[in-house]
Amino acid sequence: MQSSPFRLSDIATCRLIHAFTASGIVVGMLALIAVLDGSPRAAVLLLVVAQLIDGIDGPMARRYDIAEVIPKYDGYILDLVIDYVTCVLVPATFAWQFRVLPHNLVGELTIAMILTTSAMWFSKKDMMTPDHWFRGFPGVWNMVIPTLWLLGVPGPVAVAVLASLAALSMTDVEFAHPVQAARWRTANITFMGVWITTMVALTIANDEGRLHPVAALLLLAGPIWTAVSTIARATETRATRTA
Repeated sequence: MQSSPFRLSDIATCRLIHAFTASGIVVGMLALIAVLDGSPRAAVLLLVVAQLIDGIDGPMARRYDIAEVIPKYDGYILDLVIDYVTCVLVPATFAWQFRVLPHNLVGELTIAMILTTSAMWFSKKDMMTPDHWFRGFPGVWNMVIPTLWLLGVPGPVAVAVLASLAALSMTDVEFAHPVQAARWRTANITFMGVWITTMVALTIANDEGRLHPVAALLLLAGPIWTAVSTIARATETRATRTA
């Protein structure tokens, strides 16, 4: 039997990291139960916990070179499986259960768009550029749908926003990875932090869509910055290609 070149402590640490990553699916299931039980606040807070797990486990895995220490398991595939549940399936169910989308054929078709385009996006072999920008909208419905719910947007507006983003999933429009993309990293992390923090605060104090304008602006700061950085990236890319 061939012995491992790695220390037992390193192997144990990497197994714990895999277990930590896998815990995201449990949190996702709890969020789904909260949705089905009619508890939107609990569902949003659990989705935030799942997002934090997803944000922490990647740097840990890279720090300990987990792919080399435990090659039997593919952490990338594990992450994709969990992300589809926590970032797509549960938020889509949330959108229907709490009437972010209208309960009619248009709402059903919008849900179908979210599920199918996200499945296609998660299967892309070139989902990320060498400098860590996602190609196509990366399916972070766990951020978008709770934001629409907190803002209390009308159903037709929600349909327009969600259908547009679902369509963008099938394009090569580039969106920054908030941590890994070097360009505008400080701004990316800052605005993502503001977005998540505001979402948590407003979820705890939610007053059924009646938000103070300042609170609404803080909640929208992250999406606005994402739109600005995406447009700036597209403009630079187009200028480079035509130069």
